[in-house]
Amino acid sequence: LFLTVLIFACSSDDSSDTLAIGDSYQGGIIAYIDSTGQHGLIAATADQSEGIQWYNGTNIVTGATGTAIGTGLTNTNAIIAVQGSGSYAASIARDYNGGGYTDWFLPSKDELNLLYENKTTNMGFTDYYYWSSTEGDVNLAVGQYFEYNGLQNFSDKSSNFSVRAVRAF
Repeated sequence: LFLTVLIFACSSDDSSDTLAIGDSYQGGIIAYIDSTGQHGLIAATADQSEGIQWYNGTNIVTGATGTAIGTGLTNTNAIIAVQGSGSYAASIARDYNGGGYTDWFLPSKDELNLLYENKTTNMGFTDYYYWSSTEGDVNLAVGQYFEYNGLQNFSDKSSNFSVRAVRAF
């Protein structure tokens, strides 16, 4: 005779609750919710850097060319695989472990734009440039200005921009 006991744990991060942009959730703040209402992006509660380079000191093509929602993690992995250890935008985003989660990454160009479009006062973004994980070429990567216009452009990888890690849920 076998007896199986299932125990279900409930937490404040239960995805059956109604989620909203700006809510604290799974180690950060919800910055985007897809049409299902169950998936999206969580931004870290604060910047991981207020000014750091995109690259690890040498201009090299990393292949991190994804721009769409859902490509930031792949981009981040590609950047780190090519650039190795060090202190640069993708590395510090990946190293972040807010809320005990270890799957943080540098957002792609389109993911970063969602953070800009959906920013709320409790997210604490500065009115400055933030790095995306989207590479343009050997010398350039996409940054976005978080002041009034949200301009995205290709910037020199040696520029010192802010970093805000995200994770998917």
